[in-house]
Amino acid sequence: MKHAIFATAVLSIGSTVHAAISKTCPEEADVCYLLSIPNSTASSGAGDIYFQLSAPTSYQWVALGQGSLMAGSNIFVMYTSADGKNVTVSPRLGLGYRQALHDTAAHMGVVWSGGGMNFAGTSSHWIHAYKRGAPLNSDNLAQNVQQHDQSDSFIWDLTQARGGAVANPFVGSASSAVCPAPSTTASGGPSSSPSSGGATGSSSSANVDFYSLSYSKKQRMLNAHAVFACIAFVALLPMGAIVVRVAGFKMLVWIHVAIEALALVSYGVAVGLGLYLAINLNLLDQAHPFIGLVLSALLLMQPILGLVHHRFYKKHTGRTMWSYAHLSFGRLSIFLGLINGGLGLQLAFAGPRAKMIYGIVAGVVGVCYLAAIALGETKRKRTHSRQDEKEHNGRDTVGSGSRGEPAVESSGRA
Repeated sequence: MKHAIFATAVLSIGSTVHAAISKTCPEEADVCYLLSIPNSTASSGAGDIYFQLSAPTSYQWVALGQGSLMAGSNIFVMYTSADGKNVTVSPRLGLGYRQALHDTAAHMGVVWSGGGMNFAGTSSHWIHAYKRGAPLNSDNLAQNVQQHDQSDSFIWDLTQARGGAVANPFVGSASSAVCPAPSTTASGGPSSSPSSGGATGSSSSANVDFYSLSYSKKQRMLNAHAVFACIAFVALLPMGAIVVRVAGFKMLVWIHVAIEALALVSYGVAVGLGLYLAINLNLLDQAHPFIGLVLSALLLMQPILGLVHHRFYKKHTGRTMWSYAHLSFGRLSIFLGLINGGLGLQLAFAGPRAKMIYGIVAGVVGVCYLAAIALGETKRKRTHSRQDEKEHNGRDTVGSGSRGEPAVESSGRA
């Protein structure tokens, strides 16, 4: 293994040193992060904290960020300096699933002014990432970096990191912070251990919660949320609405009901996954999850409105207020769902290719649905026109004869 490289930094928010140090090492990499919070900072809620990033020189870059997800996080990216004998630590602002940009508003030598933490709390949310490869050897704080090989989020136990004098406990102690081999780390997420005076202790298992889940599991949850939501709003809901407008065969109403029921189940799964992610990532104040919950309420009302519409239509042989409510809510839900899918991609900082593909597919679906609505309304007007003509002819020949009945309209048209 090549020699390890280290970066030691001071985060300003507002000699051998004995201090409490919390060490976290991702299970799948020989990278470690150490954190120390002096007693004065913990008691006053403002001051300096100290952290260290350590990794072998086989890594192109390593990053540690303050926050629960990349978007909006204060991130430190470490890579080898131009002479290859030191490191460059670049303070950056996270933009989501895109390269974090150098934060020119931050003041960074070994000291960075910015960010925020609750030092009196018991834990804090952090993220990390790394990229293996040839060293960058750059002093440029805005150096372009390639996409990470791996990234994840974790919770740092601040109770293990609090204690000690107001001095950097990592100065002169880099040689003692040796990175473990991948096989020595605990499974099930990053391993954390407290230490005193720069020495590391034994590993303790991470809390079993959202932040202890692996990056791949969280990514699969996000992908599943997107897939089930797309099945509902890009496929099933428009399909059920289009079929009932353009087709004409027996059992059409029940085909419509079956398709829309499947869509409701699919969207229910998407909502469950989405709520879990939004709550744990503090995203409930964003437009995408808010609209998603509004759509949930609209869709839950549709089966009831559809049933009432169908019964009153048969009774009055025509549309009633329940019909127009069912139609309006259905159409609003489909178009709002298509738009919300784009907002979801934006919230996830998806790449331009994914946004372009979704935009094209959603646009085609929306146009087809509008065409089906126009065709259905045209057919309905023609049907009523023919019925009115038959009624008129019947009165001419029979006098006050029988009244023609309009064609039965499907209860599921939206």
